[in-house]
Amino acid sequence: MKTKFTLLFVLLNMFYFQLQAQDRIITGTVTSEPDGITLPGVNVVVKGTSTGTITDFDGKYSISANNDDILVFSFLGFETNEVSVANQNIINILMKESASALGEVVLVGYGSSRKQDVTGSITRIKAEELVKQPALTPTQSIQGKAAGVQIISSGAPGSSPIVRIRGTGTVQAGREPIYVVDGIITDRIDNISSEDITTIDILKDASSLAIYGTRAANGVIIVTTKSGKIGKMQIDVSSYFGIKEVLSKVDMANARGFVNYSNLAFGNQRFELDQQYDTDFFDEITRTGTVTNHYVSISGGSEKMTSYFSANYFEEEGILIGNDYRRLNLRGKASYNLTSKLKFDHNISLSLNRSVPKPFSAFTNAYKQAPIVPARYIGGTFNGRFGVPFDSSGARFNNVGNPVADLALNDEKRKNLILQGNVSATYDITDYLSATTRFGIESGYGKSYAFNPNLEQFLAGDPTREISDFDSPNRNTLRVRKDDFYHWVFDAFLNYDKTFAEKHAVKLTLGTTAEEEQNEFLEGIRNNVPDDSSLFSLNNGEVGSDVVSGGFSDKRRLRSYFARLNYDFDSKYLLTATIRRDGSSVFANNADQWGYFPSVGIGWLISNEDFLKESNFVNTLKIRASYGELGNQNIPLNVLTFNSDLGYVFGPDQVLVPGSTITAIIDENVGWEVTEEYDIGLEFAFLNNRLSGEFDYYNRLNRNAILPISLPDAFGASGITLTHAGKIRNKGLEFALNWNDQINDDFKYNISGNITTNDNNLEEITNPFAFEQQGGSIDNGQVTKILREGQPLGSFFLQEVEGFDERGDFVYRDLNNDGEIDNDDRQFFGSIQPDFYFGINGGFEYKSWDFNIQGYGSAGSMVYNGKKAQRFGGENVEASVANNIFNFDNASNMNPAPSNEVLLSSTYFLESGDYFRINNVTVGYTLPDVIVGVKKIRIYALAQNPFIFKKFTGFTPELPGNGDPLSNSSGIELNAYPSVKSYIVGVNLNF
Repeated sequence: MKTKFTLLFVLLNMFYFQLQAQDRIITGTVTSEPDGITLPGVNVVVKGTSTGTITDFDGKYSISANNDDILVFSFLGFETNEVSVANQNIINILMKESASALGEVVLVGYGSSRKQDVTGSITRIKAEELVKQPALTPTQSIQGKAAGVQIISSGAPGSSPIVRIRGTGTVQAGREPIYVVDGIITDRIDNISSEDITTIDILKDASSLAIYGTRAANGVIIVTTKSGKIGKMQIDVSSYFGIKEVLSKVDMANARGFVNYSNLAFGNQRFELDQQYDTDFFDEITRTGTVTNHYVSISGGSEKMTSYFSANYFEEEGILIGNDYRRLNLRGKASYNLTSKLKFDHNISLSLNRSVPKPFSAFTNAYKQAPIVPARYIGGTFNGRFGVPFDSSGARFNNVGNPVADLALNDEKRKNLILQGNVSATYDITDYLSATTRFGIESGYGKSYAFNPNLEQFLAGDPTREISDFDSPNRNTLRVRKDDFYHWVFDAFLNYDKTFAEKHAVKLTLGTTAEEEQNEFLEGIRNNVPDDSSLFSLNNGEVGSDVVSGGFSDKRRLRSYFARLNYDFDSKYLLTATIRRDGSSVFANNADQWGYFPSVGIGWLISNEDFLKESNFVNTLKIRASYGELGNQNIPLNVLTFNSDLGYVFGPDQVLVPGSTITAIIDENVGWEVTEEYDIGLEFAFLNNRLSGEFDYYNRLNRNAILPISLPDAFGASGITLTHAGKIRNKGLEFALNWNDQINDDFKYNISGNITTNDNNLEEITNPFAFEQQGGSIDNGQVTKILREGQPLGSFFLQEVEGFDERGDFVYRDLNNDGEIDNDDRQFFGSIQPDFYFGINGGFEYKSWDFNIQGYGSAGSMVYNGKKAQRFGGENVEASVANNIFNFDNASNMNPAPSNEVLLSSTYFLESGDYFRINNVTVGYTLPDVIVGVKKIRIYALAQNPFIFKKFTGFTPELPGNGDPLSNSSGIELNAYPSVKSYIVGVNLNF
């Protein structure tokens, strides 16, 4: 009997272990570390067998294995993972990227791809790079980190930088890139916190951009925000505080220097040498600014659902007194695995900001106002009576406003609410075919008021004025404006990904998208409202006071179809072909509403050839080339100009008969601008992936740029018509180099740099009726720029100063030798376009310490000192001018004799825009595990923009303006915000 029981026990155990050893289905999801992006195409193999599979579009896999098996997860560009099955049914894997950047997964528009498989030019910037440069908007944080991307930033609170990808390719149309946030197209990301971003992928060439068609001529920036991860709840907290100061101040003449210079300029002893006041107006209008940022995020989830929530509060007090900005961001994101094949995602974000603008003209007035004028009278208290420029005889000696009064009497506030959200669903039809549909919407609501205290402004203009002298019935004026917009996007597309015969990998994307956007505003003006901001309303003005209202509304629709084919033979030879068809409501109802935008790219992964496969030196080497066409539908609308002042006297009674007519003609054939681009690139990684880089040559032509034309009178129209009339080319080189090395477990370091050259040129004007546009007004009756064939956009067209005459006045070059100095003697002297720009980044980690330094520079551009040029008489001058007055004995003196004449726009005011700035220096320390429940504590200190090396004598050579190359703010320092430096301390906590 005992033997039977023993035998039965053995048989039962054998049966049990047999069951344990039987294969079962193991499932899971593979994501990348640390960004959490799901990885398609990962090889999953049972070690030592031929059993294997690959992950689908959502990084999911399913494989048959038993307890004793080991699963091997491998993916080019990532470190291989080996995991024992044991008794697990679900195995989720986080794969860490290897040192080679070519193996990482990048977003390519309506999908993702390994960098090595891409035939276009794409640069990826990761979260850890963004947070090293704290900023209001993520675009400011990427300055100097990507070749081909020029970021021109301003230090003003709440400002967004100008972004140019591979140059400025248009005059009249939109110049900014578009942003794609979690798949939804938008024009802004200043409502997103940098801490919320996982990656930024910058698409630069036509091969990668063509799938966005008419939206893509200025480049595309794809932003992926953070998502929840499977596992227990994780809490991240960060906070920093800093102070801001002027980076580069301009030294102005003091009272004694001003008096000496002005007496010589006026030709008499107008001012006594000893003055009661010696005011530094720049100090009077500026302060030490502050910046505060608090951020918290909570994330976590299970196999069925993951979620992420964050909140961010940002506050900045600018260096200009009263100029403040506040922003609150809230973001929520959730993902649901409804079934093994169906995934549903949704996210929503809210951004609320409030700002107090102040006129930047105060900086120019502080530069120009005489130091012998006090900021305030009557014991220094403010009672509306500000000092103005009168000499001892009571005569006014300049027309410069008091910058202190500019700020104190400017009462303006703005607030904006931006909502963004989207929902998406992905269904895996098969292991190699999936369908995705998503809908996103954003809307914004803005409200602002501007209150003008007319009476106080009148009294501030002259200390001798009394209230009884004010003869206007309107003591004050209130302007109220409301803006709103909405924009929705619907996408539906299929992704097919299958490998045939182990060597033929085919990816196919087919889809459609539709968009609609509308912008509108309403504005009203009312006089004599209560002098209390809580009562600022158009309903609170005096009965019978005038009310003026206005408004505008613009709606645009876009419908598109797209297809993209990726073919990879044996991981060596690559082909990408894309076509997009766009239809836009912007254009007339004819064939011009629809356009086709194709591209093709090829690549050769040389390092996978047999002769390099086993190389210890060459890890990756790829050559690629592409051609494509892109569109720009963001063009100005043609508007009919109507002139009603054309009456004429007819008949024997000479009766005036009213007359009117249309004075311009609309070109109904105006369509989107089309840019065609060639790109050739080389990507490489050597020395065990420690040295990697990328090289590109690009050549892009806007072949039908929109320019204004003026038709001859014979056409019966004298106004301006917009039409396709020019060709604008940008061509250049991009080079990026990275070195990463880990010496041992305690020490690793990295050095990287990039440089971009760009040649910008208005290559041809194709319409004989196009006229030369002038720009760059100095508000003194003169301009500094002109648009001409064969010259870069934003070129300076000036008189050339040759020397001085016997009185010390400028001698200008008589270019045509006709004995007169006029517009025919002006010529070109450079432009606002740089010849090249570059970034340098480096850092190291040693045990618990980390250090990072970043720099950015630009060379070859010119900057016009507009505040110095805007002189009418009696204004202050720079200390270098007042202390270096003209005389023939000083050969090095390049300043003219003191004068109150309005000088011609000339090379005297044109200076080099070359500069190199240290963007950021950071030192951090990670504390050991000293607090229970806290995973990580890092404290850090950083200096932002602590040093700048420049030739320009003004506040800053970085003058983004409004991005228009012909404006008087782009490349011209006039009413511009100075560069600022910041010193910040912060802490990061992970729970």
